[in-house]
Formats: sequence, structure tokens, C-alpha cells
Amino acid sequence: MTKTKKLVALTAFLPVLADFIEDLNDQYVFKQTLKRKANILADEIQKVDREILRIDGENAGKIFDEQIQLQILFRQWIEEVIELE
Repeated sequence: MTKTKKLVALTAFLPVLADFIEDLNDQYVFKQTLKRKANILADEIQKVDREILRIDGENAGKIFDEQIQLQILFRQWIEEVIELE
């Protein structure tokens, strides 16, 4: 797999992971120590996400739209592969 494909995959996966962490925090799944670490991880993911969008400022809108589409597809894949609810 190329570096570009890996980066694209991360832009789809990491923000979804951060959302899951925030959702689980809101549902009081994590104990206090783990909650702090999960919050730190979610914050770092969001920083990386913002930085990726800054890499190519003139195409940031297009990159953002593609990122959202990938995130939607990733979430759909999770629902199909892992029967959550």
C-alpha cells in the first residue's frame, strides 16, 4: 500500500475513532484514568485532522468533502461487518 493510500485511510479512520471515544466518554464507559487518556487521544487525533486539512489550503474544501465521504463509508463498513446493535 502506498503512503498516500495510508494517509487517506487515516483521514477516514482517525476522526471516526475520535468520535467513538467521545461517544463512549459521554456514555460513562471509561473510568476516570482511562477517560483522561481517551480524551488526550481524541484531542491529538483532532489536531492531526486539522493539520492534514492545512497541508493543501487551496484544496481544503475538496479534501474535507472526500474525507467526510470516506468516514461515512467507513462507518457503514463497520455496521456491516460488526453487528453492533
